[in-house]
Amino acid sequence: LASTATTNMPELTPILKGYIQNKGWKIMKEDECRYIMLFGDADSDDKNTLLILHGRQQQQDVLVRCTHPSPAPEEARTKLAEFMTRANFGMNLGAFKIDESDGEMYYECSADVEYCNEDDVIMLLDTMIACVRQIWDRYQSGVLALCSQQDLTAETAVSIIEG
Repeated sequence: LASTATTNMPELTPILKGYIQNKGWKIMKEDECRYIMLFGDADSDDKNTLLILHGRQQQQDVLVRCTHPSPAPEEARTKLAEFMTRANFGMNLGAFKIDESDGEMYYECSADVEYCNEDDVIMLLDTMIACVRQIWDRYQSGVLALCSQQDLTAETAVSIIEG
């Protein structure tokens, strides 16, 4: 069935930038409607989290990611991929991802904003940011443990977190 609805999607750049400013967050890096903020302890990389908001106007969606500032060590990437697959199994919103070529790892969720007004986009941002931060905070200890402990298995790391 063809949709008869028309899109009145607002420009994402001013919405995302205004959202970040209203929260009082400091933008660490920005380029083409992609904003990176740092949360945590500036003196300890292990306690830091990067929050990335990315508005993709052409795709008519918004991505929200939480990630660790440092890439996964090469020797831990296979275990981390298994860990993320196991953790993703029960997820209803979002997913863990890892790029095995460079070690970038993150938890991400996205929303289609084609038929959203500005208030809808802000509501979705609130929901997605709460989701990714909560999930990343819950599973980050397993990610960091797998990066540093050779004898820990992905299955054990997930079962410790999920109980």
